[in-house]
Amino acid sequence: MAKISDRSSHIKKTPTLGGVGIFMGFILAFSIFGSLFKNVQAYQLLGSVFVLFFLGLKDDILVLSAKSKFIVQIAISLLIILSSNLTINSFYGFLGIYELSTIWSIGITTFVFVLLINAYNLIDGIDGLASIVAICFLFASCLIFYNANITNMCIISIIVLGPIVAFLQYNFSKKQKIFMGDTGSMIVGFLMSYLLINLLNIKGLTYGNHYYQINPILFISLLFYPLLDTTRVFFIRIFIYKKNPFSADKNHIHHRLLKLGFKHWQTSIFVGISTIILTIISILINRININLQVLIILIAGIFIFSTPILIHKMKDYNFNFLKNGALGFTLLLSVLFFQSCTTKKDLLYFQQTSKNEIDDKKILNQKIEINDILNIKINSLDGESSRLYNIEMLENTNAAINVQILKLKGYLVNDEGTITMPVLGTIKVTDKTTDELELFLVNKLKDESHLKEPIVNIRILNSKITVLGEVKSPGTFTFEEKNITLLQAIGLAGDLTINGERKDVLLIRQENNVKTINHIDLTSTEWMSTDLFYVKQNDVIVVNPNNAKIKSAGIIGNAGTLISVVSLLLTGILLIKN
Repeated sequence: MAKISDRSSHIKKTPTLGGVGIFMGFILAFSIFGSLFKNVQAYQLLGSVFVLFFLGLKDDILVLSAKSKFIVQIAISLLIILSSNLTINSFYGFLGIYELSTIWSIGITTFVFVLLINAYNLIDGIDGLASIVAICFLFASCLIFYNANITNMCIISIIVLGPIVAFLQYNFSKKQKIFMGDTGSMIVGFLMSYLLINLLNIKGLTYGNHYYQINPILFISLLFYPLLDTTRVFFIRIFIYKKNPFSADKNHIHHRLLKLGFKHWQTSIFVGISTIILTIISILINRININLQVLIILIAGIFIFSTPILIHKMKDYNFNFLKNGALGFTLLLSVLFFQSCTTKKDLLYFQQTSKNEIDDKKILNQKIEINDILNIKINSLDGESSRLYNIEMLENTNAAINVQILKLKGYLVNDEGTITMPVLGTIKVTDKTTDELELFLVNKLKDESHLKEPIVNIRILNSKITVLGEVKSPGTFTFEEKNITLLQAIGLAGDLTINGERKDVLLIRQENNVKTINHIDLTSTEWMSTDLFYVKQNDVIVVNPNNAKIKSAGIIGNAGTLISVVSLLLTGILLIKN
């Protein structure tokens, strides 16, 4: 039972074992859906939850020291990290840092586990607050995992979300009230940390025609309140009151809101709505430089969650926007101005160069398609006999004209997928690659005793790719090589302009009558070891405009124009008032 004390926000003894119900709900659902988890990672997760359950239960009953809880939390975090190889391995360009070494990955991942477990525990001070924060995060993680087709993580999100929603009705109840307690907050905080690190290992998501690149800013927004409140409380306890940062007090943001007259449910709903607003902001600024994203989210988050306190202070001190708010408004406009600029990180190719050697995956199985023009040359030991099997070619022409003549004299693959050759007759070609067709013709010439030791060379003369969007010379380009790379294809179009979005180049490819849209980050090197490095016949490359270009095309234009307009309006208001 939670006893009444000077820092309590309740007026009677209340059970603190709501976490037992959450634990039982999670374990029951996890057991039912256990067959869907096809890796041993599920066993480590289940074992970790059991240990934290008994740790929290003992803390609720006997009250453990912060040191004891820390040791167990670190041990459990290291267990799940080392046994399942689950780590945060990149900073996504924040402060210029991308991939992390193994030691740093393990250290930072352990820190994130312990930080979120304790941050979540610290906000469990009023009815519904911890539950609503968890519901916002788990609902978002469920959607992301579902879109990424990661079924087991999606199910874990749902089976954590379910018991919390069920618990919430009792947490808000007046007659049947129950608190989450350390049992619940430790389990939920740990599971949210586990899901968060799995979310960070997803590269990106596609919603319709929109591509969203995963980075930590979205999840910082979803967990901004517990992170902000923990940082603020620790700062006050250590630097102002000079006491143990884990000692209990009433300096949390939610305690300040209660003093302003907010009820428990109002405070919890306010935090939930503020979290949603901040998350929407993080989605809208996803394409800008990550350092600016962090700055904007910090400013916006502190402002949003401090709004009731700021309003209260403005009433007390007769706050005047034009006088007292000029500096803050100027800083906000400055952030908008820099946010619209194109940075060095947005322009450089191959910023993530963790490997010196990259695997080469050439396209060796490209099928011949209808309307392809084939140049087929057949030679043998008897040159005169070989002439019967070749279309007569004009000679004494320069190389530039010769390619066009070859196309006119080549074999056009008809709608039935066949070509007609001298002597050999009609041959089906669309189910074969050029290599397979060469081998087929060699065997046919041998088996039917046409030629001795035949040599067959085949080339597609009208292989073409299309490059559109923010490139210097968009259009359709043909090539005679068997394989050209994506970089060579972009080079044919004169490279990207300064307004091209280098982090999200689209490669549209059709295979077996199925079109796929692939998203390529040219600032990384990871895609170079995939089959996207070489383009295929009829591929379409689309370079979208970057954020700065889109903003400049709007009604108001870029942030510089916006600042000019707002400055003019403020000047007019000041002149009228004075």
